[in-house]
Formats: sequence, structure tokens, C-alpha cells
Amino acid sequence: MMKTKSIVVAALFVLSAVVSAFANKPGEEYGLAIIPVKESEVFKIVYEGKNAGKVKLNIYNDKSDRIFSHSMGAKGFIQPLNFSGLEAGEYTVEIVNGTSRETRTINFKPRQLSSSYVHITQLNSEGKFLVSVARNKVADESITLNIFQDDKLIYNESNKLVDDFAKVYAVKSSGPVTIAVTDKNGKVTSKSF
Repeated sequence: MMKTKSIVVAALFVLSAVVSAFANKPGEEYGLAIIPVKESEVFKIVYEGKNAGKVKLNIYNDKSDRIFSHSMGAKGFIQPLNFSGLEAGEYTVEIVNGTSRETRTINFKPRQLSSSYVHITQLNSEGKFLVSVARNKVADESITLNIFQDDKLIYNESNKLVDDFAKVYAVKSSGPVTIAVTDKNGKVTSKSF
């Protein structure tokens, strides 16, 4: 019960801070703000109008196609919008309140999810190497593995990871060995022996 009260009190403080921020702009009938949520593809649309009434929220893509529309009776609101799955580009957020209209632009770039954790180690001096990948559970993951000896590619494989990956590779010892793992975002993890 105490936790619920704390959350409600925190939400009221946030809403009052937003209202105060918009109230400090003399001559404006209402205010619209877009706040990106850190480390996500979510944006909070914050709106405060002068009077309660029918408010329409529209989102347009860079071709001016309306991709989202929502109407409500309100004086103000905080609306999270999840852009995951949308293409990179410029999106326009529009608020229509009676005869008033206000727009803001979001330059959206899909978030690059962190890559899987890659570990490469030599097991012994006889040319055996362990490559392990702890798969990023949030994203589809694929890797490309290359083994070089004397700066020449001697082995290549690609894997789509459905789970964590570990494999031992045996390389005949005839020169320096480099093992490189490239994830789907192009990040390369390599180690030379």
C-alpha cells in the first residue's frame, strides 16, 4: 500500500512539474513536449492545454502519411509512444485542440541493441581455441566467425544464434592465429595468439 502511495505521489510531482514548465511560457495557450526515454525507442508525449476539451494526437511519417491517431477528452496528458519496429526517419507529432494546432518533430533512429558477449581463448599450446558467445536475449543475433593464420583466412562460418554458443576449433600450428567474431551490427571481437 505504501509503495502504491509513493508511486501516485511521484506521478503527481512529475505532472505538476510539467504543468509548471508550461505555465512559465507567457502568451502560449498550451504546451507540447517530447521526451525521449533513455536507452529505449519510447518517447513520452507531454501535453498541457489551457482548457479541457477534445484533444487529438496524430503521428505522421516523413511521407506525410498518418501512422497513428488518438482522440481524448482532456486538459493535459502524458502518453508514451513506442517507436520500435518503425523505420529510421523524421516523424511529426501533431496536437489538435479545437482550432489550435501544434507540431514537434522526432528524428528517429532505431536503437542498436548491445551485442552479445564474445569470449575467445586458447585452451592449450596444441592449437585448440574456445569461442563462446553469450547471446543477447533481447535481439535476434547472428555471428560470422573467421580464423586467420599468417594473415590468411583459413576458416569461415556463419551462425544464427538461438541460444548461447560455444565451440572448440583446432588449428594446426604453423604460424600466428587470429580469431575474429563479427555480430550482426558489424562489431568485431578478435584475439590473436
